Amino acid sequence: MFINTNMDAINAALAYSDATSAATTASQRISTQLRINSAKDDPAGIGIANRLSANITSYAKAVDNINQGISALSTADSAMSSIQTILTSMKTLATSSASGIASSTTLASNQLAFASYMAQLDSVANTAYFNNISLLNGNTPTISIQTGINAGDKTTLSFGSLLSSALGSGSSLALTSLGSSTTAMASGDLVLNGFTVGASLSTDDTYSYASNSGSAIAKAAAINRITSTSNIKAEVGTTQVAGSSMTAAGTGTAGTITINGTSIAITLSSTSDYATNRAAVVAAINLNSGTTGVTAVDNLSTTNGVSLKAADGRNITVAFDGVNLTASNTGVAAAGTYAGTYTLRSLSQGSIVVSSNVGGTLANADLGLGTFSGNTAQFTNKARSGSIAAPTALSAGDLMINGYNIGATFTSDDTASVATTTSSTKAASAISMAAAINRQSSLTKVTATANPNVVVGTGFSAGAVDTIYLNGVSITASLSTSSTAADVVSLLNTYTGQTGVTATNNGSGVTLTASDGRNISIGVSSGGSAVAGTRIGLGGNAALSGAAASSAGAMTYLSTVKLTSTNGTFTIGPGSNGTTNFSALGFREGTYGGGSTSTKVSSLDISTTTGGTNALTTLADAINMVSQYQATVGALQNRLGYQTSYVNNLKTTSTAAYGNIVNYDLAAETAALATAKIKQNASMAMLAQANISQDMVSYLLKQYIK
Repeated sequence: MFINTNMDAINAALAYSDATSAATTASQRISTQLRINSAKDDPAGIGIANRLSANITSYAKAVDNINQGISALSTADSAMSSIQTILTSMKTLATSSASGIASSTTLASNQLAFASYMAQLDSVANTAYFNNISLLNGNTPTISIQTGINAGDKTTLSFGSLLSSALGSGSSLALTSLGSSTTAMASGDLVLNGFTVGASLSTDDTYSYASNSGSAIAKAAAINRITSTSNIKAEVGTTQVAGSSMTAAGTGTAGTITINGTSIAITLSSTSDYATNRAAVVAAINLNSGTTGVTAVDNLSTTNGVSLKAADGRNITVAFDGVNLTASNTGVAAAGTYAGTYTLRSLSQGSIVVSSNVGGTLANADLGLGTFSGNTAQFTNKARSGSIAAPTALSAGDLMINGYNIGATFTSDDTASVATTTSSTKAASAISMAAAINRQSSLTKVTATANPNVVVGTGFSAGAVDTIYLNGVSITASLSTSSTAADVVSLLNTYTGQTGVTATNNGSGVTLTASDGRNISIGVSSGGSAVAGTRIGLGGNAALSGAAASSAGAMTYLSTVKLTSTNGTFTIGPGSNGTTNFSALGFREGTYGGGSTSTKVSSLDISTTTGGTNALTTLADAINMVSQYQATVGALQNRLGYQTSYVNNLKTTSTAAYGNIVNYDLAAETAALATAKIKQNASMAMLAQANISQDMVSYLLKQYIK
């Protein structure tokens, strides 16, 4: 027996401590009804429990999200039912007007009611909101619902535009390219919704005879290669080439005109009138259309000659023998290669943002810079290069839209642009052109807007500049070889209030922007002489050169106009003046805004029997469109219903799993508590006995010594 170390007492004390700890744990679990009350209770289990707890809460919120999505779909479904009812009433009126026995009074009454229904249809589509989110007017093409607890657990709700301008026959209205450039696109020339379009390739076009890589076919293919990311699809349109003015008679000798590589022999009589010779040209070209892919149209006008058309969008290449056949005696366009158009549509029916990378040439894509709405027929004319010469202004007879002549521009139309001695006139500005077009909007159903005037410089080379002329303001400068593009920007922006122009550093040069579309007239001098525009960052695409810092020497950049229509596609062509000014103003003959066969409810008029008959097909197609949207909404409602059940099941199983990990076992913990109490009592008794045993030894030793 060891007297100094009472092992029995130590063991009893340890047993008592363990029993007390076990009793405390069991007591806590019984009190809280939880098996895990702190990390030490189950280090591995608490991590699992925390994740399950977060999932359970998130599942509950996901169910709330799904229910809100179902409510949004129910709102759309209700509005669609109303629109379907309206369309049925409109079709009934059209059926009445289509009957040959309808009187003029009946036709007028039908049209009045028809217009009222159309207004109500648009009102319903515009006011179908859920939580301040528009559903049926095209402003919110999709809504993404978080239907699960992970980042990818989303369900996309699709909502189409049910406005009268979107319902009807044919494809949705869209943005159409100009159909001017046959230059191939390089990567970065075109950026759509922030996504860079790659180069257009000749291998994509097996139809064109020349400039294959620059055709509408090749450019559409390049755009469609990124459709999966940009959500924008391009569709090839037609190639239309306006004719030439006939100013020369035939020679009486057979000559050749070559269309897309095919030589066509034609003899134009020297004694026949222009109409006869023009008819001979049309007949000869159309006899070879199976080989060339090109048809000719007699415009029945000496001024407008013969138009050419390729329905598949291939390039049209024209050449003459130059002796017996020329543009002036055939009425066909001048020798050269002409491009077709393509149309861009957002698959989500949202807006399309068109831009280019710094250094890119947007003109190669035949599109204008800006944001273009969905379900709207749109077109932007070609941007004109900066010039020191006098600009061409729109005159009466230069332009026709939807068959209506557009009148001349007026100086009074533009109160923003500054007229210079030569290169800038108010009448030639985009602002004035838009105003002239809008004076005929009630007839053409097309409106025009002056686009922001954006001049992008892609070259900066510091040099001496002492004067900059900008929109009538002479700016004193102190630029030198040590100056930077930032110095130029800071200087020009000091005068923005006077010039209406804002300068920015684009990283390669300087960009000038007049947001209202006014003319930008600029010149740069040093020592009284014009110096290179690169000294202020306007090299490259801006090509500012030889422009002195004065009203007489400035170079002017004109903005473009955007034509839009919600009533359907529209046609653009030259007026009685021919194609000279028409082309100089940046227009090309063609149908823009979508397929030429597209007809929308918004364009219908049933005030005549013919109008009523034509409306029947369009309204039937509109009813089918709404029915398809209703089917989509119904399917989405069912899908979200299934998703609700699924998420609730996941929540239930997660709750059960969480309970299995953290909840206590009453029977087990009660038994553990009883066991711990028994051990406590036993160890306490043994501890007392051990202490008594030690005392007994001490007593015996004392007696022995005594």
